Amino acid sequence: MRWLAILLAGCAAAMLPGPWFVARAEAAGGGAALAVGALVDVNLSSGAAAYSFTAPSNSVYDCCVFPAEAGETPAVRAELWQGRSLVAQGEGMLPVSARLTAGADYTLALYGSGRARLEIARHALCRCFDQPLALDASGDTYSKTIARAGDVHWYALEAEAPLPVALGGIPAEAGLALQAQLFDAAGNLLAEALRTTGGAFIMDFMPEPGECYRVRVSALRGGTGLYDLRVQQGSGDALPDVLALSESELVLEGRQTAALTAEIRPADAVGFLFWESSDRRVARVNQSGVVSGNRPGMAVITAYGAGGVSARCRVEVTRVPAQGLRLLTPDLALGVGDSYALEWAVLPENASRQGVSFAVEPAGIAEVDPGGALTALAEGMATVTATTKDGGFSDSLTLTVGPARRRCRALLVGEQNYAATVADVRPGSANSVAAIRGMLGELSYSGARFEVETRLDVSRDGALAAVRDAFAGAAERDVSLFYITCHGYYANGMTHFQMYDGSVLTAQELERALRSVPGRVLVIVDCCGSGGVIGRASASEDILAGIREVFGGAVGPAPFAGSKYRVLASAALEQDSYRISFDEAASESDMATVFARALCEAGGWSLERGARSAMRADADYDGVVTLNELYSYTARRVMWYLNLAGGLSGREGVYVQSVQAWPEGDTAPVFERTSGE
Repeated sequence: MRWLAILLAGCAAAMLPGPWFVARAEAAGGGAALAVGALVDVNLSSGAAAYSFTAPSNSVYDCCVFPAEAGETPAVRAELWQGRSLVAQGEGMLPVSARLTAGADYTLALYGSGRARLEIARHALCRCFDQPLALDASGDTYSKTIARAGDVHWYALEAEAPLPVALGGIPAEAGLALQAQLFDAAGNLLAEALRTTGGAFIMDFMPEPGECYRVRVSALRGGTGLYDLRVQQGSGDALPDVLALSESELVLEGRQTAALTAEIRPADAVGFLFWESSDRRVARVNQSGVVSGNRPGMAVITAYGAGGVSARCRVEVTRVPAQGLRLLTPDLALGVGDSYALEWAVLPENASRQGVSFAVEPAGIAEVDPGGALTALAEGMATVTATTKDGGFSDSLTLTVGPARRRCRALLVGEQNYAATVADVRPGSANSVAAIRGMLGELSYSGARFEVETRLDVSRDGALAAVRDAFAGAAERDVSLFYITCHGYYANGMTHFQMYDGSVLTAQELERALRSVPGRVLVIVDCCGSGGVIGRASASEDILAGIREVFGGAVGPAPFAGSKYRVLASAALEQDSYRISFDEAASESDMATVFARALCEAGGWSLERGARSAMRADADYDGVVTLNELYSYTARRVMWYLNLAGGLSGREGVYVQSVQAWPEGDTAPVFERTSGE
C-alpha cells in the first residue's frame, strides 16, 4: 500500500571474516549469555568478545554498539553466527541487523579494542535506536505496553528552547519495574533515571536547542505490562527546590477516598509531578492525587517532582465491616449463550471487603464467574443470588433464558511495524483499525451489538489463529466481520497479504479459514491488490489485455465471490491502495488509509474527532446501511480524497483507487444504528 508522502533511508555495512573466534567461543560454551533487550558493558581489551542469546520471536533484530565514554567512537566489528553458519556481519554503531528465528540460538562475535555498550533488540518502530517514537515536550502522556520480556522502547525528543525537561515512566500495574537512560544522537549515555520503590522512574535534563535526544525505556527482571510515559518542559529555567503536600498523615475508613494536593516551589519551576503508593493492596493513588483505601493496613503515598524533590504522606486504612448488599442489576431476560455483567453494591459503600459469591438455582440454567460475569446456558428460569463474603448478606434476581439470539463478531487486523527486511513501516494501520473499532461500537446488525477484537502486527499463523479464536462458537444465525489492512499485492492469480514479520497470507488461505465459520461473513479488505479476492480489475479491458504480463498469469479464482460472503475491497486487483495524512509532517498520529476514512464516514464515525457522526452512506435515511449503499459512498469518497490529495501535491489525476464490492447491487443490510441510541 502506498503512502502519499514517501521517506527513504539506507545504510551499508562492511563485511569481515573471523570464524575462528566463533568456533573457539562455541567450544567454550558459546560465549557469555546475553538477554535480548539488555544493555551491557563490553570490554574488548583482549581484542574480541563473544555473546550467546536466543531470539524470543520471529523478527528482525539490531545489534547496536554505543560509546562507553562521551566523545569516543568505538571501532567495533561484529559477526552474527547460528552454529557454524554466518548470518550477518558489519561494523559501526549498527553493525548487524538480521531476521532471526524464534527459539534459535545465536552467537555474536565482537572485534575491536577498548570499551563499549552493547544492545540487541527487535528492529521496529519504538523498539530500536534508529526508529524511535517522537515525543512532544508540551506535557503529553503516552500509554505504551512492554509486550514481550526483553522489549526495549526508544523515544526521540528535540526541544526548541533551553528549558528543563522532565520525564517519568509510571507502571499501570503492580509488579512492573521500569528503568530508563538518556542518550544523545550519537549514542553517548548522558544520564540514568532515578528509580522509585514502586517501579516508576523520573529524570530531568537541560536540553540544547536543536539537539535530538534518545530516551531508552525497559523493564527490570524481564517484566511486561502497560505503563504511561509523561514528558513536560518547563516554562522557566528553574528546577523545584521544595515539594510539599497538603497532608503528611491520613486515616481512611475502609474504601474512603481523600484528595492530596502538592505545592512546588519556586512557582516558576517545571511543574512535572506524579504519585505512587508503597502498597497498592492497602491504598491506591491516581495521578490527580486522590487516595483510595483498599484494605486495612499502612501505606506511604509519595509525590515525585523534577530535580529529585519528593514528599510523602503516611496513610492508615481502617476496617469497615459490611452491613448489607444490593444487586443493581434488575431481573434479566437473556438468550442462550448471552453474557451479562452483574452489578452490585456492598453497603456501606466504603466497606473494606467488597467481595461477593454467586449461586444459581436450579443449576444448569446459567453460570456466574467470581467477577460477576453471567452466562446463560439453557432455556428456563432461575434465581441468581449474590452473598457478601463479609457478614453473609445476600440479594437475588430472577433470570429468564430464552432461545439463542443472533451475535455479531468482528475481527480487525492491522500490520504497521514491519521488520526492516520486509517492507517500509506502514504508519496509519493502527489508526485505521482504531477508527473502525470506534465505528463498530456505535453500530449493530438486527439489534445485535458488534463484539470487536483487534490484532496488530501478527504473523500469517497468528492471523489464522485469530480467525479461529474470534469466531469460535458462531452459529448459522450469526454475522461475522473480518477486516484487514496491510501491505498487499496481486501475483500469480491471487491476492497476497504481507504480514509484519515477512510471512505471507494468501486470500485462498484466508477464505479456507473463514469458510468454516458458520453464518454470514462480511469481508473488508484494505490493501493494494485487494480486488483480487473477488477477481475484480478496474475495467474489463484491463482483464483482457495485460493482466498475464503484469501479474504473472491470468486472473485466478475469486475465492470470496460466493453466496456465503459480502465483500468490500479498497482497490482493484491491479491498483495501489493509498494512505493519507492532512498533517504537513505526514505524522504517524494523523495517518490513516483513504478507504478507512471513507468507510468510517459511511458508517457514522469521525476519524478525526474519534466520535459518532452522521451515517453518510444511509442514502434513504432509514437508519440502515446496505452493502450497495456502503459501496456507493466509499467509492465516491475515496476518489474525492485522492483528487484532493493530488491537487494539494500538484499531481491531480495521478492517484486512482476503485473500490470493489461483491455481490454488486446487493441490498442486504450491513450496519444499523444501535437500538435505542
